[in-house]
Amino acid sequence: MKRFLSVLFFVITLIGIPASAQEIPEPVNAFVSDYANLLDPETEARITQQIQQIRNDLDLELTVVTVESRHDYGNVGSIEEFATTLFNTWGVGNATRNDGVLVLVARSDREMRIELGSSYGPIYDDRMKLVIDNHFIPYFRGNEYARGIESGVLEIIKRLRPAYNADQLREEGDISRFNDTEGSGLWAWIKDKFPLFIFLGIGAFILFEGKLREALVGMQKCPNCGLRQLSRERTVLESATRSSSGSERVLTECSSCHYHAEEIRIIPERSSSNSFSSGGGGGFGGGSSSGGGASGRW
Repeated sequence: MKRFLSVLFFVITLIGIPASAQEIPEPVNAFVSDYANLLDPETEARITQQIQQIRNDLDLELTVVTVESRHDYGNVGSIEEFATTLFNTWGVGNATRNDGVLVLVARSDREMRIELGSSYGPIYDDRMKLVIDNHFIPYFRGNEYARGIESGVLEIIKRLRPAYNADQLREEGDISRFNDTEGSGLWAWIKDKFPLFIFLGIGAFILFEGKLREALVGMQKCPNCGLRQLSRERTVLESATRSSSGSERVLTECSSCHYHAEEIRIIPERSSSNSFSSGGGGGFGGGSSSGGGASGRW
């Protein structure tokens, strides 16, 4: 009997090894990590371009991850737990603002999650749930994963931009925050824009501390005409890896005098101790999530 129990314990131990052998995956790059091969090259390129654009415009980190199953990585919890762990391990978003967004699709589990940085309020959970129900899931039910992911990512970007207004939300059915229990008039508008106010406040603090971010380059004077009409666009040319540095193109222009300056910058090698959270043009900024967001199943 004692020998039988010893053999049984050994067998159980062997069975448990595969479930814990694989760790949290490392990102392919800061934009799309398609481990489940759900995206064709053309769709992935378009999605990457859109994510790069919102990063250039708003300094906002959004990343898309597809896996066959979360259980492949030793996870036996929920899609929510896996997404939060993945988000925090990678450090998606700015470390001060915690404004990152992670889109996770697990094909075999037939589950997905939009995980949000800890600075987003509950209203954004509702917005992301609408995005999932109306722009991801209808395509996923027909096994059109590439179309669903592209449609959903574009809608996420649309709803995160400050220009997204109340009329658009009403037209598309996002009216939950316009009812009487959520308030109305000026208070409802202030409540809706609260994350934006936080973002602007942090930006002002950074400005007064003398650490002017590239996103605020328009506040600087043009070296040619002296007016504050500058804009800057960053394009990652080659992502950094753990063994080699990357590069990015930084284009600065003045809309007043057509001043034009182009610079190629080096992106430092990825740090092995911080799982791609080294900042820079090709990595993540060290942000965190407290579990906010929305999930969907099909």
